[in-house]
Amino acid sequence: MKKIGRGWQYTVYYIGNNRVRKIFNTKKQAFSIFIKECFPYTKFPVWKFSKLRGELMDKAKVSISWVKDTNLDPSLFGNPTILNETDYEQDMVVPLDRHLQEISLDHGKAVTDEFIELNKFFVANNVIDKSFLIGKNYGVNKQGKIILTDIGELFIGKEKIEKQIKLKPWDHSYVTKTLPKKLRSYFIESMNRNFT
Repeated sequence: MKKIGRGWQYTVYYIGNNRVRKIFNTKKQAFSIFIKECFPYTKFPVWKFSKLRGELMDKAKVSISWVKDTNLDPSLFGNPTILNETDYEQDMVVPLDRHLQEISLDHGKAVTDEFIELNKFFVANNVIDKSFLIGKNYGVNKQGKIILTDIGELFIGKEKIEKQIKLKPWDHSYVTKTLPKKLRSYFIESMNRNFT
């Protein structure tokens, strides 16, 4: 396996045949991400890191269980193969942040519109990506369709989704910075129009 990335929850490995494996991070791996990307720019104190990691693991277990049991088309999540409570394999995609850097503004707006339609479908089915993190948690599959690739931190249930949408998580810099600058205003305005 070849390591190709690491985020808060998972380390991603290319395993061949256009598939990736996502393995939940050890405490040491997760802490290194926390220190490198967040500290000291977070309100979360270092001494509570273990609690945070435990919460992330619990969220992953709930999310993976939901994906395993859902009747939604598995291609929307990269045709995942669930390996255990937290780990999974799925189709390899081009992350949306990279894809959007390579296309025109008009094409980027069309991709944003497709992203919104996908998320309206998810909302109608009582599930969302926690923050609508367009650039990092979504990708374009080999059929050219946008799919949700980060399935380890889903918000499930109408009440949780409504509370999250009221917070407008898409209008925060950690989300918008994953987009080309020329597309950010269109993204925020479109999300506001469709979800509030």
